[in-house]
Amino acid sequence: MFIVIRRLRLPPISVGRFQNQVWTPPLHALFSTHIVADKPILVRDFVHSALYHPLHGYFSQRPRSVGVLHSSIKFNQLEGRKAYMRYLDNIYKQNDISWFTPVEIFKPWYAHAIAEAIMRTANFSVPLKIYEIGGGSGTCAKGILDYIMLNAPPKVYNSMTYTSVEISPSLAEVQRETVGEVRSHIPKFRVECRDAADRRGWGRLL
Repeated sequence: MFIVIRRLRLPPISVGRFQNQVWTPPLHALFSTHIVADKPILVRDFVHSALYHPLHGYFSQRPRSVGVLHSSIKFNQLEGRKAYMRYLDNIYKQNDISWFTPVEIFKPWYAHAIAEAIMRTANFSVPLKIYEIGGGSGTCAKGILDYIMLNAPPKVYNSMTYTSVEISPSLAEVQRETVGEVRSHIPKFRVECRDAADRRGWGRLL
């Protein structure tokens, strides 16, 4: 049985920050080549290039484009929403990073909740195969593997595989480092550095 986890991963964009800016090369040249006459570039093509272009894309330019927290947030010590927002504000000020994913902010509980749902619904008569699309820093993968290792029957953890489909080479390396913190996870985890939207990469799965 295989399970696919897909998390939306878009960096925060402030419209006011960019509305008065004029595109300069090489981005201007990159996108202008796709505009023919009065036909505009498709939004999906623009977003894909802006995020994943090998030279100019957001995730290609920044090796640490997704933040990693060194420790979990102790929510039981935060007194309400205002305290939580102040805490987040301090985290962003202390880290030279654009954003943190929800799975990072709520680790390990976010990943553990997904793992618990998998354990409730999966058919364990066959080896468990998990595919994650856009694995970020690898925190979700590590959290799921941690939970299954500690809570599932040993045969489930021992026979399972976890594949991350990641288009960004730099994030793929970060994921390997994160999951590799637990030695027993290493043989179960692999990263396929490719575009998940390309059907050719899925072989017989699609």
